[in-house]
Amino acid sequence: MIYQRWMSLRFFSFFFTWGIFLPYWTVWLTSKEIPVQTVGLIIAIGYVTRSVSTLYLFPMLCKFVRLSRLSILVSWLTTTILLLFIPLHRVDILVLVTVLFSLVYPMLLPMNETIASLLVKAQTINYGKSRSLGSFGYVFALTLVGWFITNNGEQVIIYIMIAGSFLLSLSASFRVPHPINIKIESNRISLFYLFKSKDFLICITICTLLQGSHAAYYNYGVLYLQHLGAANSIIGIILSLAVFCEIFFFYISNRVFQNFSIPSLFFIAALGSATRWLLIYFESNILVFVFSQILHSLTFGLTHYAFFRFVNEKVPPELIPSAQGIYASLAMSLGTGLLTVLSGYLYQISPSLPFLWMSLVAIPTIFLCYVLRRQIISKPIELKI
Repeated sequence: MIYQRWMSLRFFSFFFTWGIFLPYWTVWLTSKEIPVQTVGLIIAIGYVTRSVSTLYLFPMLCKFVRLSRLSILVSWLTTTILLLFIPLHRVDILVLVTVLFSLVYPMLLPMNETIASLLVKAQTINYGKSRSLGSFGYVFALTLVGWFITNNGEQVIIYIMIAGSFLLSLSASFRVPHPINIKIESNRISLFYLFKSKDFLICITICTLLQGSHAAYYNYGVLYLQHLGAANSIIGIILSLAVFCEIFFFYISNRVFQNFSIPSLFFIAALGSATRWLLIYFESNILVFVFSQILHSLTFGLTHYAFFRFVNEKVPPELIPSAQGIYASLAMSLGTGLLTVLSGYLYQISPSLPFLWMSLVAIPTIFLCYVLRRQIISKPIELKI
């Protein structure tokens, strides 16, 4: 029970900061009177750095530093780097601090999933319940920051981000679970060995396509709703609906989906993704968009849960940091970043066209699920030294 509360608080505090960083970081940078084009470049540099950090730096550090200590160091270092942003106005210095920040902060994403995987393997937590608190933290941040911006201006964003990071650092520092007081050692080719596993390669490809298919929604959803005539006062509520559905999904996920096979989980997520984006493309209607938000529990939540199940059931502890690092790098960073650029060109042609593209990205995963069903094995990936 203690570990369950610890993991829940860690998910909540991290996704509270994530709920500030993803939607509001661009807003804060533009509040410094930096041109939009330059802000886009800074964000792009952060994406590239983030992919390197989660793919290489995090798995490497897990070999030399105990996971319990690493979770504390990265959290406090993130808070310290955030303080450096406050006085900055020069673009070149902002870029340098952004690179430093993007090397450290994004490591928390695969780190939290690795910690959760180890605690699930130790049978000390219910993943779905803890992860649902993370989604609640994200929604809470969306609402809180929106209210503060209305009353205090966009400059307040950085201070709320620092406060959230400070809470995260405190949560990491007390009553650290014993199962994560370890170094996760594996041979030096473990990262690349995962790509030699056909079932892992198919799995990460499905995740990259399904999570990447959210690119148009994440980056152009607000603009699209404005195009449909939605008032700015209700856009935040519409976007929050998706996260509330995600919270509900993670809360019931273990109870409802624990007997489903991993390919079946991905198949349902793939059908949900194709359906969601096609609905938005063919029906340019606010009510249809609102209904499509319910499917976020499948398009994002079920995809994420299926990969977690795959890691927990098929990947040995030595390779968990590498697996989570690859997921954070490809599915949550590079894939989404690349499709964001392509969606931008399509949005200039027609505001609904990017969603057709997202459906075309998701549809191939339906067939990959069939391939995964034939390929997947009942035993974990073997680590050959």
